[in-house]
Amino acid sequence: MRIYVIASVLIILGLTAVAYKGTLPENDSLLPYLNDVSSALLVSGLLGLLFKVFQDKESESNLRRLLRIHDSVDELGLCEIMPEVQAFNFTDMIHDSSKLSIVMNDGLRGIGNNTVALQNRFSKRTETDFFLIDPDSEFVPILAGKISSTEDDLKRKIQDAWTRIEGAWNRSEKRGSVKIYKLKTYPTKSMFLSESALVETPYQTAAGRATIPVYIYAKVARDDSPYQFSSNDISELRAECELERELKR
Repeated sequence: MRIYVIASVLIILGLTAVAYKGTLPENDSLLPYLNDVSSALLVSGLLGLLFKVFQDKESESNLRRLLRIHDSVDELGLCEIMPEVQAFNFTDMIHDSSKLSIVMNDGLRGIGNNTVALQNRFSKRTETDFFLIDPDSEFVPILAGKISSTEDDLKRKIQDAWTRIEGAWNRSEKRGSVKIYKLKTYPTKSMFLSESALVETPYQTAAGRATIPVYIYAKVARDDSPYQFSSNDISELRAECELERELKR
């Protein structure tokens, strides 16, 4: 920071000298000295800034190598990893995004935990798509066995999630539009995709339940980023899924 300040001061002094030089008569004895001084100050300041920028980039690169942080972390948009999904607050994403796609298994817990945020969201001009497992899907028995539940209980959870979404919409000012799609398969991770960010949590492969991490990605320009992969995946889901219900005024 000190180098930036010094370099900035030198440049300002150099520009001041140039401005002052312009006010002097052409035959003033100070002109040759001001020419040299202003040039020296400007060059010194600019070189100082360039050196500091180069030095910072080198320091960041060295730090990344020391900590073994790969450049792809930034390039692919990974912002943060949390050890458990409960540590992430979905409220801001639900409330602030204009378009939001949510992919979950039965979705009951996720929707139940965010009912108020969803109600506030539906009171604004937003678009929200939910993708939950079709209760009549052939994957329901498989998933029920995986989470030590029964088929009937899992079907009730899915239908209860639908009811809670519609209830939140009915209690809202009904300015947003909501679509609920039925998945014929079941996802291997949950996804919250907005116009600027992706939040996803993987599901464990083994039977039962466990504490699962959450990954937060920003939208970046690269076409092979996790954000773009999930965005394309959801676009394909939207085309192949059956629309269960649509809520709009």
